[in-house]
Amino acid sequence: MKGGKTFIVGIALGIAFCSLVWLPNLYDKFLIARFIATAIGLAILFLFALIGKKRWRVPNTPVFYVYLLFTLFCGCSILWATNTTEAVFAFSTQLLTPLIVIVFYSLLSTNKQPTQKALWISAAIILAVYLFFTIVQLDLVESFSFDQLYRVSGISGHKNLLAIMLFILSGFLLTSFSIFESKLPGWLTVVVFVANVALVVLLKSRAVMLGMIAAVVCFAVLLLTRSRHWEEERQSNPEKRCSGLLRFARKCSAFDEVNDAKRVKRGLRFTVVASIMIVYAFLTIGLRWFADRSVPHTSEKSEIEHNVLSTSSLAERCLLWDKTYRIADKHPVAGCGIGNWQIDFPETGLKGLYRADVWNINFTKPHNEYLGLLAETGYLGLLLYVAFLVSLVVLSFFALCKTQGRKDFLYGAIALSLFVGSSVNALFDFPNSRIEHIIWNGILMACLFQIIANGKQKPLGKDWNIVFLSVAVILITIGGFRLNGDRNTFKMQQALKANDWKAVERNGNQALSVFYNIDPVGLPVHWYIGKAQKQTNNPLAINSFLRAYHEAPYCKENLNDLGLVEYHAAHNLEKAEFYLKEAIRVSPNYVYPYLNLAYIYLSEGEPQKAKEVADALYFDAHKRDVMKADAVFFEPFNAEAVRQKIDANYEAVIQLRKTINDNLHK
Repeated sequence: MKGGKTFIVGIALGIAFCSLVWLPNLYDKFLIARFIATAIGLAILFLFALIGKKRWRVPNTPVFYVYLLFTLFCGCSILWATNTTEAVFAFSTQLLTPLIVIVFYSLLSTNKQPTQKALWISAAIILAVYLFFTIVQLDLVESFSFDQLYRVSGISGHKNLLAIMLFILSGFLLTSFSIFESKLPGWLTVVVFVANVALVVLLKSRAVMLGMIAAVVCFAVLLLTRSRHWEEERQSNPEKRCSGLLRFARKCSAFDEVNDAKRVKRGLRFTVVASIMIVYAFLTIGLRWFADRSVPHTSEKSEIEHNVLSTSSLAERCLLWDKTYRIADKHPVAGCGIGNWQIDFPETGLKGLYRADVWNINFTKPHNEYLGLLAETGYLGLLLYVAFLVSLVVLSFFALCKTQGRKDFLYGAIALSLFVGSSVNALFDFPNSRIEHIIWNGILMACLFQIIANGKQKPLGKDWNIVFLSVAVILITIGGFRLNGDRNTFKMQQALKANDWKAVERNGNQALSVFYNIDPVGLPVHWYIGKAQKQTNNPLAINSFLRAYHEAPYCKENLNDLGLVEYHAAHNLEKAEFYLKEAIRVSPNYVYPYLNLAYIYLSEGEPQKAKEVADALYFDAHKRDVMKADAVFFEPFNAEAVRQKIDANYEAVIQLRKTINDNLHK
């Protein structure tokens, strides 16, 4: 038993290490490193299980099978995805969750207390590291303004992702009240929890604050319902009047009476189905109604800042949501393919998105996990996920209402509350795209499956260790290719800043693989290669831009360069017009396609067409001044260079208009 406990603690600490690891010299220093570390940890675990002929267990409940069906559907979406490479990687990260659920569900089923203690230790270690880096970064900021606070990311890469992890980990420490006999660890964790809540408030992460409120409300309702339920059980008069929810919770514990059991099951099914319909209607109809009436209609900074409660980030989210619904409208049944939101999103147009349209910042997530699923897996995929999520929460709630043991109830109530809070946070952020959140979300799911399964388990055959080990090895392989791609993309970016075009092309080719062709911000690697080839007059540039167009058909940067190459290299005016006009449609404030198309028309002896293009380009002195002022926020480490680029663009526009006027008056 002692060796088993040590093994379990080792597993939990290994998962903790996976949550912390990062690698230097990567474009994204956190995602790939933690993905590979987690996959390696799972592979080692399954290898030991195969050698020891261990058997895993899964919860024998329909909710678990609905989740597996949803996961399978996401995997099938690879077949119709616009970019298969991104779909494969997105599905690979998603596969981590069911594997983690199976592992920790099995450990909780066979070694409950040691596993719970090991998880508590892991959460404490990770939280200590998070707090250390957060406090150091907070000490470096000049003020507590939003732009300064976004520099505080801990080891998560983003302020909001840091905040949700602080909340989950500190909340998980509260399980000490149900794990340890001594009260000291419990009260210490209360202090830590309160301090972390204050830190989240200081970080001004409103999405996480909403999640915390939802978690506290969920926990309070659970406590109230269960305490009233116990009080009613002690009453000698069973006809005592109580609320409908409490009567229903009371009936949930009356399984010794056959008639009551049937009524309770019917009532529980009705509650689950009704809840699924309400949540699904909210995500598909209610939220769309709100987003449609809250979006800014231009990319002007003044309108965006003063729309929707004078909160620019909320207005931006509403516009992202509105455009995400448009993606779903084009792919209603099965979506555009998992991991392909960032590929298909620009097709809806960037008008109204100040940062994307004016500042050329690429969005990779819609700041709403559920709408991201809607776009990538369609209305069918979202229905499957909502059915799983709502069923898990509702069934866990009513199962906890009839839990007899105080410690079991407290542990489950904390897990459910954290899961609810995380689910609410996902309405406004994208935590499920980060490995550390996937790990702890999977652990919370395993705890909830323990509650609703109530001992109903299905042991898997020993041969399943081979299946799981094979999946883990495949994930490691994919991660290795992604790691190579990310490393070379980082080098490519460094070479790009130095205008070393040979190095850009070389590192770009080394980054490419069957599992990597898009960089972490959604730009195709072939576009970088084509850009380098164009600068060195390599005739293969057009082929690279065409491949980039196949991989990301709505990338405005590639559309602009492809239009230029089609005209100057292939002498195809029709295609050049198509690609440049498409770039303008995607991003109405992107200067370069206007300039290029206008000069092409001048070269073709059509100054009137060139004038129409130039007149559509809105770039006056006021806009130049606004953008130069914003450079401090959007490019804090390179503001002066950005200001010079803005001035150069403005002068290019002025020169274009002068050239057009000279041609018109000849």
